[in-house]
Amino acid sequence: MCMMAGRDSDESSTESSASFNSTNYNTLLHAFQETHEEANKLAQSNKRLKGMNNWLEKRVKQLEDELLKANDDFEDLEK
Repeated sequence: MCMMAGRDSDESSTESSASFNSTNYNTLLHAFQETHEEANKLAQSNKRLKGMNNWLEKRVKQLEDELLKANDDFEDLEK
């Protein structure tokens, strides 16, 4: 009889542990899914901003070149 009571206790403990593990798994899965979704949004934003940054860097270089040419033209006019 004592062995039977021990088995019931072990089964109850196992069921409780399985329920706890399932709850933990679902909580972790939900947290991972939210984090993954946010990471994907950040990756898209990062890609867009990198493209914009590249365009702006090229534009700055172009404007610098135009400024140098304008300065040269101005100096030529002063001579």
